[in-house]
Amino acid sequence: MIMTKERPHFSVAIDWKTRDIEQWLEQYGSWLLTDYKYESLGANSVMGKLLDMANGVAADHRRRALPKCKISDQEAEAVEDLIKHVFETETTKAKQWIKVVIAYHVDGMSEETIAAKFNMSRFGVTRDKMNGIIRLVSKQSCLTSRLID
Repeated sequence: MIMTKERPHFSVAIDWKTRDIEQWLEQYGSWLLTDYKYESLGANSVMGKLLDMANGVAADHRRRALPKCKISDQEAEAVEDLIKHVFETETTKAKQWIKVVIAYHVDGMSEETIAAKFNMSRFGVTRDKMNGIIRLVSKQSCLTSRLID
């Protein structure tokens, strides 16, 4: 029987102080884009995407370019575990804030696109993005942010 090595807890798996949470989330978004780790090729096959591009259908709503991926798989898994932990333990309102943070930093969406997606104002997106970051940093002592010095 093959035994898999259990992952360490996200708070000790990596050195979180090397980057702030915004940078970790953007790096995680870039990591997801490498080799299309997040896509399932079910109905959206490569040929279908090429056909959509030829017909002028926008398949990707990103208006912000994420930075080049500079994190390892272990670091990306730690960020992933952090996100899972937050969605398992937070309140409904805090989960909404975190969804906005993820849409902006991980998915690379613009504030206008997020506002349309979540049916809220652009000011609401900015507010929820800030609240989500502050919530993450205040709940997890291993994290730092540009917003809090």
